[in-house]
Amino acid sequence: MENLSKKTAVAAGITFVIYLILFLFVDRAVDLWVHTNWAHTRVFQAGTYISYLAQGSYVKLGLALGFILIIAVDPGLQKKWARNLLYICTAGACAIIIGDGLKYLLGRYRPLMLFDHNLYGLHFFSSKWALNSTPSGHTVRAFSLLTALSLVQRRGTVLFLSLAALIGVSRVLVTDHYPSDVLFGAFIGIFTALWTYKYFFVKDNGGKKVIIK
Repeated sequence: MENLSKKTAVAAGITFVIYLILFLFVDRAVDLWVHTNWAHTRVFQAGTYISYLAQGSYVKLGLALGFILIIAVDPGLQKKWARNLLYICTAGACAIIIGDGLKYLLGRYRPLMLFDHNLYGLHFFSSKWALNSTPSGHTVRAFSLLTALSLVQRRGTVLFLSLAALIGVSRVLVTDHYPSDVLFGAFIGIFTALWTYKYFFVKDNGGKKVIIK
């Protein structure tokens, strides 16, 4: 968690550059190809099933139940599991708020609008949520929660982050998002989880950062 501000700034810069390259040169070609070749195939169906793992309604219900469980069983956070659960739920909730805010602000057309109306790009401050593409909400939810889970259960890091990446890829397979939307969502999810972890578990002890177990 050292130099998290610097790491966030560097990662944000790299993400922006890659996002811009994808936006200008890659996204349309990828989604048009997937739409032409894989629509209504088993690949599309598999992507749909994988996407359900980070479905917004299910995730939000899970977060609500997590908060309720903590309040009902251990509101003082005396037990480790309660503090870990509060951290995971808080990371997920914060990431969702950030992602939804950016989705409204940027208002990028979804691939469907490219296929049906040849519309591509940004139309800022759009409240038509079903038509807003960036960042990918599924990817934001997946990476925030699974990154948070990996930080409290380090042995499962590879499994958790691989699952998050698979969910992100599934959003392109079903042509609900462009590759750059997934990249942006992953960045938001990962760094929201990291900053929330720092708030919950990293304390300054006389100038030395200490991880609270």
